[in-house]
Amino acid sequence: MPIVLSATGRLPLGDRRLTRAEARDWLARAAVWFEGVGDAVLDARLMRDGEDRPVLLVDLHPVCPPVELRLGGSGLVRVAATTTPAGPGYHEHLCGLLDQLAADFEFLWEPEQDADPTGFFQTGDRGDLEAAFLRWLGEACGRKPASVGLPAGHGFTHPGEVLTPLGPRSRGWAAAAAADPRRGADVFPWWSAALDATFYRNRAVARLWCDFPWRPPLTEAEGEVADGIANDLATAFKLDPGAELPWAEWLELLAAIQADAAGDGFCVTPTDTVLSVELWKRTGPVPETNGGRIGYRRHPVRVGLDGGWSVEVPGGFAREWDADRNWTGWDRTRTVWFRRVGYTKPDGDPPTAAEAAEVGQGSLPDGEAVAGPAGVPGAAVYGPAEEDGRTVWRLSGVAGAAGQLAVCNVYSESAADREWAVRTWQSLRHGGREVVLLPG
Repeated sequence: MPIVLSATGRLPLGDRRLTRAEARDWLARAAVWFEGVGDAVLDARLMRDGEDRPVLLVDLHPVCPPVELRLGGSGLVRVAATTTPAGPGYHEHLCGLLDQLAADFEFLWEPEQDADPTGFFQTGDRGDLEAAFLRWLGEACGRKPASVGLPAGHGFTHPGEVLTPLGPRSRGWAAAAAADPRRGADVFPWWSAALDATFYRNRAVARLWCDFPWRPPLTEAEGEVADGIANDLATAFKLDPGAELPWAEWLELLAAIQADAAGDGFCVTPTDTVLSVELWKRTGPVPETNGGRIGYRRHPVRVGLDGGWSVEVPGGFAREWDADRNWTGWDRTRTVWFRRVGYTKPDGDPPTAAEAAEVGQGSLPDGEAVAGPAGVPGAAVYGPAEEDGRTVWRLSGVAGAAGQLAVCNVYSESAADREWAVRTWQSLRHGGREVVLLPG
């Protein structure tokens, strides 16, 4: 089980209750506070949950889900944070931030309501904190896992034996860590609470493995990721010039940022000729083959979609959901588009998978027939199409599951991508374990 820290505090309101707008305003002030509190905070954003209540999400490390902070009408402040797999340093740093938040916003945490399986939030005992994380690691490795510290449905297809946020490990490593967890402690990106060279290096390496698409950014969010990695590597180098850093991948990152500067301009990291020369001295030319280089997204990734569907796309694809729950993955010349439609028949019963697929086939355009994906009823056609006044090559596919129809279209600017388009369409799957991507 992951290590989850829960803390509860209460604002001194007396008999007064907060309106939802007041709670939202308080959380907005807390977001500004988190964004100004130091380099460890990557992002703080105010959102709405499924019941339209405000929730503050704070990203403190790329390998962990965001910290959730809520405020109720009675003044009850609730915080929940999963601190594995970042490590005990993350847990300790977060506890310090929560104490500082309470002091600056003038409220108290209620010890009898707090839940910290490590005990650190109540006692500050670093030994017990480390022991709790090592127990978690030993249990995780004892299950003979295919990954440790990544979401269960991360979707990475990298051929490593045991994938971790800091790169693949061997099954022998997992067996050794199960027997003696301290032998695997370096799998935690944030072991010490200090924001030192190791912290910045490991945060950058984790994002290079899990988040970076190995091309110039296609969105503002990707530009922010590239800038963040570059800044972390530069900080690690400044704090410890003798540290071992991913020199070749850093040079690749800077090349992508420089290419962005000549195009879309999503990055703000300035060109540093002196740094680039220093990296060339340390690495020489970047190898042309992937080999053992950093980057899960150099390989295809299986992406979780709506309703239990998933599809395998290139790891370098950008991706987004729009307001209508349409999913798009793309690069500069290829696009995959997906939409799930749920419906019932006129008699009120849900359609079977075959019935849903049959309805969908009636909407397919003319084109070369293409077989459907394995395990689900479906069909597709392939051929040229006019999109925005230009000719593209489009595979239009539909597939059925009980009560729902999946529509999946694959576009390319070149007819030479036909085999890729068919392979992508036929990778569509339904059911089984949900798959998701790390934030990127």
